Amino acid sequence: MGMPLAAAAVPGAERDETIAEARRLIMDLRDAAQDGRELARRYADVLQKVVDEYCVEFEKRAEAALVRLEAAR
Repeated sequence: MGMPLAAAAVPGAERDETIAEARRLIMDLRDAAQDGRELARRYADVLQKVVDEYCVEFEKRAEAALVRLEAAR
């Protein structure tokens, strides 16, 4: 497996520096992806809690409305 022509034309030190920069970029992208996943999990947890609170509140209100309807019969 040979070296691509573009890489062969670049001096060794510059090529090494370019490879190191590409590796840093890959690590930065991985870190950013991990940060994004963690943020998404936190927002999902918050959203789940809000939905649960609303469901409980609406369930209480619905039960109270049913009790009033039953009492009105």
